[in-house]
Amino acid sequence: MKFAKFSFVVVLITIFVCSCVAQTTVPSNARTDPMVSVHELPLPPKAEHAVAVGTRLLLKGDAEGSLAYFLKARDEAPLSFRPYHNLGLAYYNLNQLGAAEENFEKSIDFTNGKFAPSIFGMAMVLYRKSDFQSAENLTLQGLLLQPGSGVGRYCLGLTRFSEGRLHEAEASAREALALDPDETDAHVLLARIHERQHAPSAQLKEAEAYLKAAPNGALRESANELAQRARETLGTQAKWAVVGRD
Repeated sequence: MKFAKFSFVVVLITIFVCSCVAQTTVPSNARTDPMVSVHELPLPPKAEHAVAVGTRLLLKGDAEGSLAYFLKARDEAPLSFRPYHNLGLAYYNLNQLGAAEENFEKSIDFTNGKFAPSIFGMAMVLYRKSDFQSAENLTLQGLLLQPGSGVGRYCLGLTRFSEGRLHEAEASAREALALDPDETDAHVLLARIHERQHAPSAQLKEAEAYLKAAPNGALRESANELAQRARETLGTQAKWAVVGRD
């Protein structure tokens, strides 16, 4: 049985874009490829400025406004993977999956498949298209490049949850938190897993953990709903326990 995909995967945009901004070079094991080496050179000043402005807008939630800056950066540095990666993020956030896929693919091609954030981005496009197996395979490919990626483990948990593989999904979500405690969205995934497992106490614990760590987070509505359903279930269980004793 396959479970419905989550609408909240769009929040991964913040993590992906931060990865791209922080990592302006591809991994060292790609340096033997002359095509990739070219992309490790600094962006021209105009392109660098455009990427910086677009990124700020993207992180503020203005994906539409960021597009013009990333497109300008692409025109100024057409052989750099960074504008394409961030364009993929912007289009993904706007639910324009075809355009997102096209730009992630270009970033992957330009880096010879060595930039894990773009691979994770492509995996989430496939996830949104309900191609869970392909999304999982691509996520695993990205994790070979960045085995310590919390967001990669979170993506893996999402795909496995959607395939109904709850124990594996739970393991991936916990690995994400172990690798990166700031990967707070994994708490919401765990809460959903526990809801499927009919474990309301664990469900409530994870939902409250998210709300404590990210009270203004993008998933607060989902976390609040999960917490409320868990409380209702626990209340019903307590009521029947009292009736049983009577």
